[in-house]
Amino acid sequence: MRERLDAALADHYTVERELGRGGMATVWLARDLRHDRPVALKVLHAELAGAIGVDRFVREVRLTANLQHPNIVPVLDSGILPATDGGPPLPWYAMPYIAGESLRARLDREQQLPIDEALRITDEVAGALQAAHARGIVHRDIKPENVILAGDSVYVVDFGIAKALIETGGEELTSTGFAIGTPAYMSPEQASASPIDARTDEYGLATMLYEMLAGEPPFTGPTAQAIVGRRFAEAPRGIRPVRPTVPVPLERAVLRALERVPADRYPSVTAFAAALRSPATADEPRVRAGRGRRVAGIAALAGILAAVVGGGTWALLHGRAGASGAAAPHADTVTAALYRRGVREYDRRTPAGAAEAIRLFSAALARDSSFGEAWTGLARTYVRAIERRFVYPGVARDSLLRLAVATVDRALETDRNNTDAWLAQELVSRILNQSDLAPAIRAARQSLRLDSTNAPAWHALGVSLEESGDVTGAMDAWRHAVRADPRYTQGLAFLALGHYWHRQYDSAAVWADSSVAVDPNYLLGWSTIGQVAIERGEFARATAAIEAARRLSTDVEVVNALTMRATAEARAGRAADARATMREAETLAAGLVPAPLHTAAWMAEGYAELHDGTQAIAWLRRYQPAADLHFQLHLRCDPAFDPIVHDPRFRSLLTGPKAGTC
Repeated sequence: MRERLDAALADHYTVERELGRGGMATVWLARDLRHDRPVALKVLHAELAGAIGVDRFVREVRLTANLQHPNIVPVLDSGILPATDGGPPLPWYAMPYIAGESLRARLDREQQLPIDEALRITDEVAGALQAAHARGIVHRDIKPENVILAGDSVYVVDFGIAKALIETGGEELTSTGFAIGTPAYMSPEQASASPIDARTDEYGLATMLYEMLAGEPPFTGPTAQAIVGRRFAEAPRGIRPVRPTVPVPLERAVLRALERVPADRYPSVTAFAAALRSPATADEPRVRAGRGRRVAGIAALAGILAAVVGGGTWALLHGRAGASGAAAPHADTVTAALYRRGVREYDRRTPAGAAEAIRLFSAALARDSSFGEAWTGLARTYVRAIERRFVYPGVARDSLLRLAVATVDRALETDRNNTDAWLAQELVSRILNQSDLAPAIRAARQSLRLDSTNAPAWHALGVSLEESGDVTGAMDAWRHAVRADPRYTQGLAFLALGHYWHRQYDSAAVWADSSVAVDPNYLLGWSTIGQVAIERGEFARATAAIEAARRLSTDVEVVNALTMRATAEARAGRAADARATMREAETLAAGLVPAPLHTAAWMAEGYAELHDGTQAIAWLRRYQPAADLHFQLHLRCDPAFDPIVHDPRFRSLLTGPKAGTC
């Protein structure tokens, strides 16, 4: 390489020595003969050069050469080393040589920086990013390796390089195993190859500040895939458990900038930097409620939870039972194990899972009839059976509501301070009066007064608020659910559905993907991925996701999956396939009398996409009561109803003060 550089650049540069190697390029110290100044020459690795169009790469790099800012190390020159028998042409570019060290070198030496110093470095990097963003340039690879410290000065290098790589050879690089960006610092949208904007740099900057304060990035792992998987499956850990001297408002600002959905971060790097300079002004609603208590609770229960936390939901899996104390302190080991298995089965959201949950909760109560959590589990499972029209041998359908009421009464008799008992009461109240959610909302709020970290209670509150037309309150409640438990699959899925209902499909895709990253067998996650992919025009992905949901389904859920597949086929222009799929769904749905809510809605959506308004309306009329607020939510908000939304027959089905709005 030294010989190639000397041969190609001798007229302009004298190469002195190699400075180092990174994941993208080798860096050489050279002297610019024209201006008698030291420069750093970066030569792209041959593996990368062979996968991109080098001429266009050089043109893209030159587009960033006009960036002017005291904290930006500009590109001075660029070109191509001619090909040799041993390798392809190699792009190179020259920058001023800064006699300092990278932030990475300093972190390797010190691990954590003083808080004031970390904030100073972040503020100067933010200034450089602001200048670039004003010119429409996104760095895309903010990390300690690209920040140079020289005395009190801070410099950012390699602007435009990641963009040049992506636009000249992104697909080829991906296919050959090269990632554009560094996994620990990539934003979720960058890791999933979604469209990006300046908020990607905000995420990278926040990750870098997090490392300066905590000593490591928010997500680590043995492989790039592990790091990316954790980013989608988990929320970043708090900084204060590692470093209590970090002020709470500062931690809050960093965690907001690390939100996985760009819309939930600060609107710009400028706003993020302002929050860091005056962190006490950070948004109070974004406090991650109970984070410190949850960390302590999870640590205390780690020994017994290690084998069961895979998507978990209720008391034992959250390290709490209610205000009265720890989860079921009186339950023996076998009883507690039966309860935990019941929770896992309930979370499957299938008829078989619900039947097994009833068996397991009942077995726990046979051992200890005072075990309130098991009564709560039974109540919730009976409610699900009613909502999803599940059928159990030996249990009459019309007895399910009486069973739900009786079991929730027993749960509250056992302990009125049990947060999950009040959550079960919320679910039963919803079934008892499907047109008035005030009692359900009161029960959910009582559950949260007892424990503000109860993720399922936040979720239930979100559903009730959404059905009542309080969109903002619903989305905030679902965010609280995920903050309380980043592995709560139902919260992740409903955040996706909330964005889906409000036509924010990119954000919906992030949350839906997260739910399946937490639990690859999560039925609702796969069906939501399918619905969102339809609206994004990704029909192959939609069909694959819906097929995954179908394979996880039994009974009525199979019908629902088929109707979604028909919707995808119709939207993709495959009307004949869609009609055949709808005929199959009709055959399976013939015995569903009365029609389940979701089956009626999704059968209607399949026909709506086929522009068969008569059949669509006929299916919607099969569901009673039409005033059911969850049914009305689907009518108001499901994008698949758009083809018939102005049909007078459809409009006549809309009821209540929020009719026609989402």
